[in-house]
Amino acid sequence: MSNYRTYIIHTCERTDELDAINELGGRIYSKTVSLVRKVNDRKDFWLSVGDAKKYLRCLEYPCHAHSVQAIIDDYYGALRSFFSRRKRDPKARPPYKTRKYHPFTWRATGISIQDDKMRLSMGKDRDAILIPVAKVFGKVAVEVSMIYNRKKRCFEFHATYQVKPTQHRPKKRSAVAVDMGEIHPISAFDGQQALIINGRFIRSVKQYRNKFLARINHKISRCKRGSHRWKVLKAAKNRVLTKIKNQIKDTEHKITSFFVSACRVNKAQTIVLGDIKHIRQSINYSKRSNQKLHQWSFGKISRMITYKAEQLGIEVKTESEKYTSQTCPSCKHKHKPSGRVYKCPKCGWTGHRDVVGASNIWTKYQGWVFNPVVGVLASPAGVRFTPHLRRLDSWSPFRGLISKKPVKNR
Repeated sequence: MSNYRTYIIHTCERTDELDAINELGGRIYSKTVSLVRKVNDRKDFWLSVGDAKKYLRCLEYPCHAHSVQAIIDDYYGALRSFFSRRKRDPKARPPYKTRKYHPFTWRATGISIQDDKMRLSMGKDRDAILIPVAKVFGKVAVEVSMIYNRKKRCFEFHATYQVKPTQHRPKKRSAVAVDMGEIHPISAFDGQQALIINGRFIRSVKQYRNKFLARINHKISRCKRGSHRWKVLKAAKNRVLTKIKNQIKDTEHKITSFFVSACRVNKAQTIVLGDIKHIRQSINYSKRSNQKLHQWSFGKISRMITYKAEQLGIEVKTESEKYTSQTCPSCKHKHKPSGRVYKCPKCGWTGHRDVVGASNIWTKYQGWVFNPVVGVLASPAGVRFTPHLRRLDSWSPFRGLISKKPVKNR
């Protein structure tokens, strides 16, 4: 079992050579768009990806043949998304826009490592692109893409590596249930102990973003579009939003990495996530509450937990959250709590509301119809986010990279 991981291995300023390569990617992509569109308009069928590659191969672009195929695959990936969406939306339009520039991609056949530098082939009898890379990236990647970052105004080389996941086989089969929330992103329970990760820092950043957007959009609306002040305000808006986006992304990565590492240290074999993907379809609270719930990034946190756990060999499953936060773990009486503390009106059992949800998810996953909890659960361990929050294990994100072909060092 293997999966893939992408790294930014090198950044460099704009040059005429790199601009020409980026423009070449745009020509190949645009030719694919026009070819497929013309065939569909005249013959009323969609050209297959194999036929498109055969046709464009005859045009002899000044680059590696597999780079042309990679860019064609980019377009057909967008076309497959169109076919999928058309089933739900008859008015959906296929990808039709041509591009002056497009990210240029090299496949493993055009990549090699020489003297701590990555060599990206541009085809026979043409000068290759040489970029310096760190020792941890001294392996042949599955593919490398050259992408222009408009914010930083530079080119970035994104390398995708095949990664062999860590073997994680604890002696006992143990599971950790997770109840995700807007205030506490992760509330976990393993049958004995509970862990709550506080998410108030993310809430404060999102609250600041909402107030900033209201203020800056009001100022922009009072300016003439294209004026000097309009451009200054738009630039300030993009700069602040980029910073906030990076703050939220960094926080989500750190809390999910901390949680997954805690599962590994405690030798958990399975992580059970509550299934809440349809929760937004039924919410109708106040204007402020609806805004918070619609900005709740539970899907992103779920994906982060999933891929990080799979890299460590931990299985991830989902379980329905129906009535898990309302069911008493002791007597199974259903009661909807109004605060952060759950208190059963029937038996008097008390506990943290999110821990109640996690414990009931854990019970449902174990398949126990009735598993009474005697007494009050021990106080959960709380984790507050700090900028220096770290993993509990010594795992490295660069461990297990697989080279797609032998590396030649002089």
